[in-house]
Amino acid sequence: MDKIKIGLIVNPISGFGGPLGLKGSDSDDIWDHVTDVYNLPSLKRTYDTLNNIDPKIADKIVFYTGSELLGEYLLKQFGFKFKIVYTSKIQRTSRNDTYKLLNEFKNKNVDLIVFAGGDGTSSDLIKIIDTDIPVVGIPVGVKMYSSIFPLSPIYSSKIISEFCTYKEIEFILREVSDLDDRKINKGITSTKFIGYLNTPLNLDDNYLQESKGSSISDEGNEIDNLIEDFNDRYTNLNSYIFGPGSTTNSILKSIDIDGTLLGFDIIKNKKLLYKDCAEKDIYNYLNTKQAKNSNLVLTIIGNQGFLFGRGNQQISPRILNIIDKNNLLIYSTKTKLDSLNNEILIDTGDLITDKKFTGYVNIITGYKFSELKKSKSVYL
Repeated sequence: MDKIKIGLIVNPISGFGGPLGLKGSDSDDIWDHVTDVYNLPSLKRTYDTLNNIDPKIADKIVFYTGSELLGEYLLKQFGFKFKIVYTSKIQRTSRNDTYKLLNEFKNKNVDLIVFAGGDGTSSDLIKIIDTDIPVVGIPVGVKMYSSIFPLSPIYSSKIISEFCTYKEIEFILREVSDLDDRKINKGITSTKFIGYLNTPLNLDDNYLQESKGSSISDEGNEIDNLIEDFNDRYTNLNSYIFGPGSTTNSILKSIDIDGTLLGFDIIKNKKLLYKDCAEKDIYNYLNTKQAKNSNLVLTIIGNQGFLFGRGNQQISPRILNIIDKNNLLIYSTKTKLDSLNNEILIDTGDLITDKKFTGYVNIITGYKFSELKKSKSVYL
């Protein structure tokens, strides 16, 4: 019986830029910040995926992959049969390595491609693979606004297992999108359509996330009500750590603070203390006397419903272990909240931290109006 051929490609640097406060991991000098190549988020999440593939199918598959961090390093830790079809000359891999490995997958006529990356990596697949070969994403990137990604690595492994178990599998085209720089320059967190990738359709629950919804232009009155609510709650005794998004940025503008649309800012006494913070900046601040009473001000991602884990990886588990759940100020217009097809989603990268915010979270939807919304970890 012929084995199922699966191409595995890991973008090692994907997702690394999130805690640094970068808006992606595509900058030329991103590798200069790496101190331990074997502790990258992409490797951890790919490990979680491989570790949760149904062991009953192990004998049915053979992986094709690249050298070292492109896939070899992880596959060596499991009992899967694999072949190295591309060797990178350098450890600091780049987009060119991605293109070359994808072309090798085409030459080998693989049945499925499993890729660990974000919106940028998804765009690379469109250029080389288009919709010719079905793919399964492992959500690793900073933003991950595309609907091609499963909710978590656990769901990635479930789709792979079903693909290798059942003879008749349906497929679905899912959008790949990325930030629209033209809209960002106007203060709007909007996405642009890149193209489609083909992915197996799971049998039972929907394992795939939705694409990020764009900011809605007619939410003006609702935003004004959120601004009024914040101003009513505001006290000079507290610090406020503002997360990314059009909603939170509008609140900052209302108190004459030039905030970071896609980053984190810390304010106190209606003054900007720190702008566009990295994870370590926020953590260090929270360990000062000045930060004794600190609120984390966030919004949810429209259409997706993520509170943590998409575009705000500066908020790490160690930070969320300092901030009390009651000190979360989550703002969302009623329009955005009602558009969600699922619970509020939690993906901190740490199961214990996820559980802290699983159950219900309070969403402020207007002046002195709020809703308790069910929340769940994508790892549970």
